Amino acid sequence: MKKVLGLVVSHRKLGNSELLVKEIIRNIPEECKRELIRLTDLRLEPCKACYRCLQPENPCPVKDDFNFVIEKIKKADALIIGVPVYFLGPHGYYKMLTDRLIGAQNDAQGTQGKPCVIVMPYGTKGWEGYSKAAAIIMSKLLRMKMVDCWQVHATLPGESLLNPENISYAQALGRGIFTGHEYHPGSRDCSVCGSDLFRLLPDNRVECPICGAQGILKNNGVPDFTDSDYCRFSDQEMDEHFKGWLLEMKKRFFTEKGYLKELQKDYRDQSWWIRP
Repeated sequence: MKKVLGLVVSHRKLGNSELLVKEIIRNIPEECKRELIRLTDLRLEPCKACYRCLQPENPCPVKDDFNFVIEKIKKADALIIGVPVYFLGPHGYYKMLTDRLIGAQNDAQGTQGKPCVIVMPYGTKGWEGYSKAAAIIMSKLLRMKMVDCWQVHATLPGESLLNPENISYAQALGRGIFTGHEYHPGSRDCSVCGSDLFRLLPDNRVECPICGAQGILKNNGVPDFTDSDYCRFSDQEMDEHFKGWLLEMKKRFFTEKGYLKELQKDYRDQSWWIRP
C-alpha cells in the first residue's frame, strides 16, 4: 500500500495550508496510508554545520525532531506540502527544515523521483515575493518530481474554499499525483527548475539564482534557457557538491584547524554577547 505524507507548515488549525493539503490527499484514488505532520508542532533547531550527516551512515546528531520528519518523508511515496507566505517568503520553519538538508545526497536515495506537490497560500496580491523560488529548493535537493508549486490567493482561514476553482484544482492534483504528471514552468519562469526569480547579467543574459542556469532575455522579457547546459540540481552537480566539495572542505578544515584557531584567537576575549 502506498504512503502519502502531508506536511503542513502553519500554526493555524484548519487554515488554508491545512485545508488544501487535506483536499488533495483525500482525493487520491489509489488505496493508500495517509499521514499528516504539522511541522510547527515539532522542535527544529538550526543546522550546526558539523557535516556529520555527509556520511551515509550518520543521521543528523542534533537532538530534535528533524530525523523523524526526514524519515517520514523518505518512507512516503508522495509528499504534499502546505506552507503559507510570511513576509515575501515561505514560513521560517520551512526554511529551517530546508537548511537541515546538508545530508541530502544520502536522503535522496529514498526520495528521488517521488511526486511532490507544494501549496502556498498568500494573503496579499503582489506580496508573494521570493516564496515560490524558495519553496521549490527542498524538493530539488531531495530530487523529487515536482508535480506543482501552486500559489493560492487566500487571506482568511478557510477562504481558499470560497473559490470552487481552488477545490477543483486540489481534487485534480490528488487524482493525478501518481499518474506521471510533472510541473511545467510558465513562459516567464526558469524552464530548468521553475523558479520565477532571475539575476540580470551583462550582454542581455540572465541567470536563475536557484538552479544556476543561464540564458538570454528576449525583447519581450521572456527568458530563454534553451542553450543552458548547467543545473546545480542535476545528479552530477549534486554529487559533485555534496559528495565532493563539501567533504573536501571538511577534510581541509581538519588539516588547517590549528592555523585557523590561531586566526580566531584575537577575537576570543571580545565577549560582548547579551541575553534577555
